[in-house]
Amino acid sequence: MSVIEKVAVVALAVEVAVMVLARVGTERRHWNHYKKRGAEPHRRDDITHVSGILYGIAALAVAAAAFTVPLQLTLSTIGTFALFGVLLPALAANSVMVLATRGRPDQAPRWSQGLAFLVAAGGGVLSVGLAA
Repeated sequence: MSVIEKVAVVALAVEVAVMVLARVGTERRHWNHYKKRGAEPHRRDDITHVSGILYGIAALAVAAAAFTVPLQLTLSTIGTFALFGVLLPALAANSVMVLATRGRPDQAPRWSQGLAFLVAAGGGVLSVGLAA
C-alpha cells in the first residue's frame, strides 16, 4: 500500500467521522424539539441537502487529479471516483457547514464555506489515490 493510498484511507475515515458528528447534532436538535426542549430545527438542517457547488468542486478536483496520474478508466474506477471522490467529499463538506452553524448551512460564514470547499476539493483529489 503506497503512501497516497494510506492518506486517502485516512481522509475517507475523517470524512465519515465528520458526517457522523454532524448527523448526531442534527438528530439531537430534532429530538430536543420533539421533547419540547428546543426550537424547531431549520429546514436545511440535514447533511444530505448538499449544494451543487460542493459537488462541482469535488468533481473538478477528481478530474484534475485523474489527469495527472496514469489510470485505466474502467467502470470500477469511475464508480470509485463517483462515490469516494464526489459524493462523500461533498457530504463531508456540507457536514462541516452544518457543524459550524448548528444546522444553518445557508448562513455559513466565509471561513466555514472556505473550509467546506477545501474539504470537497481535498477529498476529490485524494480519491484518486484509492483508484491508483
